[in-house]
Amino acid sequence: MPVFINGNILSLHEDKVYESFCIKDGFFARVGTNEEVLNEYKEEEEVFDLKGKTVLPGFNDAHMHFLNYAVQKNNVDLVNIDSIENIINRSASYIKDKNIPKGSWIVSRGWNDNLFKEKRLPNRYDLDKISTDHPIIFSRICGHIAVVNSKALELLKIDSNTQNPSGGVIDKENGDPTGILRENALNIALDSLPALTVEQIKTSLKSAFTDALSCGLTTIQTEDLTHCKSLKNLLQAYRELDTEGSLPIRFVLQLNLNTNELLNEAKELNLRTNLGSDSLKIGPVKLFQDGSLGGRTAAMKEPYCDEPHKGVLIYKQEELDDLVLKAHDGGFQLTIHAIGDEACESVLNSYEKLKEVSSNKDLRPTIVHAQFTNNDLLQRFKTLGVIANVQPSFIMTDYPIVEKAVGKERAQDSYAFNTMVKMGIPVAFSSDAPIERFNVIEGIYGAVNRQDLKGKPVEGFYSNEGMNVMDAIRCYTLGSSYMSFEENIKGKIKQGYYGDFIVLSEDISKVPKERIKEVKVLETYVAGIKKY
Repeated sequence: MPVFINGNILSLHEDKVYESFCIKDGFFARVGTNEEVLNEYKEEEEVFDLKGKTVLPGFNDAHMHFLNYAVQKNNVDLVNIDSIENIINRSASYIKDKNIPKGSWIVSRGWNDNLFKEKRLPNRYDLDKISTDHPIIFSRICGHIAVVNSKALELLKIDSNTQNPSGGVIDKENGDPTGILRENALNIALDSLPALTVEQIKTSLKSAFTDALSCGLTTIQTEDLTHCKSLKNLLQAYRELDTEGSLPIRFVLQLNLNTNELLNEAKELNLRTNLGSDSLKIGPVKLFQDGSLGGRTAAMKEPYCDEPHKGVLIYKQEELDDLVLKAHDGGFQLTIHAIGDEACESVLNSYEKLKEVSSNKDLRPTIVHAQFTNNDLLQRFKTLGVIANVQPSFIMTDYPIVEKAVGKERAQDSYAFNTMVKMGIPVAFSSDAPIERFNVIEGIYGAVNRQDLKGKPVEGFYSNEGMNVMDAIRCYTLGSSYMSFEENIKGKIKQGYYGDFIVLSEDISKVPKERIKEVKVLETYVAGIKKY
């Protein structure tokens, strides 16, 4: 039974700072002064001197795509490439170096047209320069736009006669597909790929655990079904890792059960929110109601400033209402992706109807992203008890494009994290990895400074929404725990809570705010056991 002494322990319990704690059976058994803890556990031999280091509860990322991140590590790397030409060269070299057989699919994600010197989206003809023998699918970093080559279009039977699917767009020029697919049109391509096997999932996940632990993550809430495409395989893989004792991080599985068939399959498997073990549990049903700002597919109430449309609303209101009610009746909490103000309003409408008919008074419905809001929408968040699951790292990468996309007036209503906290709206922080990095320290820096890692913009992006550092930390701990109904067991250094904590190189609560990004995670513990 380990005892830790001489620490600067920021417990997040009533803002108390302690010196010492003891772990028993994976839980905090005693928290207090050195004298109090050592007097009670003086017979213990495992005493660790923290030497004044700062300790926090383990970080909890409330939404990412961890399996996607893990798989992507072994695919051609498209992240931060500055031109379409370099995508072509890197991808051609990848196929050659890996000696990938003709006819095999080349799949990756991560390109960002905002970085391209060509100032346009890639198209089928660009990807044809990589290969005409391999079908290729490259998704934008946001995951809401993809480009495929001519070989893929042929195999997918997409031609000039193919109609747009509901909630999706197949871009065409002079009647011919350009290879660009938006929102639900991506499913035509992605659904053609084989589901990942149980062993592929397990191998991929194992390759990425250390990456997450090194960032201080002790809990990950992840939506993996979209990438895996097999609910049974996904569950079996995670459950086998749990049974084998091979999950070094606690996981909450957010399930994209976006059809009646998937909801019925979940019912047959007896799945419901909060089912599971201390290290693996079922979370909410995750749905998507719009796209991304970068792809101009976020659903806005008014047209974009640089494109003549309002984005893509994936479900009609009655369709979304029906899915929400069916998921709730199946025993699931709801969390729904909505970036634009039109999408946020639509989701709030569904949640309001759900609250009217449900006997459950603790639904904790969630909107993921909630980038574009206004006072009326935020008041509805508060009234309905809707959790805002938001991503500070989006500020760091999106700030150059927000005003271009929606203008200054609407830009002022974006990423209103400080306002949300001050209004008493429940806020949970996350990364949406692999769209952004899951480095929590960087996320805290972004939430406080409203700047990227280079300190831009100098004045901060609408700095009035910059947060207090401790509020940002609470959103990565207590806020995320509340979202998964675990605020009474996780997110504090307190007796009876999970013994999940991290040791930092400096006191993050006291360093100058511009230096927050320099703070390092030295050690990560889960259930009192050092994992990193």
